[in-house]
Amino acid sequence: MSSARSASLGPSAPASGKRAFVKRALGFVKRAPGFPMLWIGGLTAAGIMIVTGGFGTIAMPLGQRSLFWALLMGWSCIKWQLWFAATVRKHSDWFWAAMLGAIILCLPLPLEIRLFVRMVGIEAEVGDPFGTWGRALAIGAVVFGAILLMLFATGHLRFGRRKARTAPAEGLLERARVAAETLAAIEAEDHYCRVRRRDGSDALIHYRFGDALAEVTGFDGQQVHRGAWIAQGAVAGAVREGRRWHLLLGDGTKVAVSATHLPQVRARGWLRGR
Repeated sequence: MSSARSASLGPSAPASGKRAFVKRALGFVKRAPGFPMLWIGGLTAAGIMIVTGGFGTIAMPLGQRSLFWALLMGWSCIKWQLWFAATVRKHSDWFWAAMLGAIILCLPLPLEIRLFVRMVGIEAEVGDPFGTWGRALAIGAVVFGAILLMLFATGHLRFGRRKARTAPAEGLLERARVAAETLAAIEAEDHYCRVRRRDGSDALIHYRFGDALAEVTGFDGQQVHRGAWIAQGAVAGAVREGRRWHLLLGDGTKVAVSATHLPQVRARGWLRGR
């Protein structure tokens, strides 16, 4: 019986290991800063280069040109994804991570271009090294432009300084008698909003959560769930219960974080214990 049992368990072990690896990989993708906008921008840039034959690739046959740009832009997206995962811990990290990445990640581009050209079956000559670097920098500029568009589209970068905003006179905070600097969180409860102060007190106001989000648009904070918003500085820690993360406020209140907003919460550094 023992031999039969070991025989039945043996083949399932590798499958279980593969499932665990796939699960970890998918978990990283969901938590990776910039995903999926980074890949959308990179693939869009690849499509434009394939159609237009940018940087002299129009001379390549369509099949080889498509494969070349798919390899080059796909590899660039992988590099940027790993770079953001290693450098972005809070909201203010995005700008410097993008600027430094534009320099560091573009350095090996001449070698990568030559490698991918040969991988698609074209023997590339060495040519003028300055011309190679020029084309590499131009391609890097395309990638960097896609990254910037992604950051602006997701609100990670803005022109100018963010101005402090005061609450509307007849808004939620005024009705709850909560000053902007004491605001900790806003949570939806049916047709009401619970406004939490940093001293642990709260107020329950008949108010639409969507209108509350519009009211705190200019505040430094983050929506963490479809029915929860937390102010920067109000998070005292984070705990993980099963698959779900919860943020802890100063009074011990737990606020659940949804998978949709998990990358932004992680980018702010709120998931690190305090």
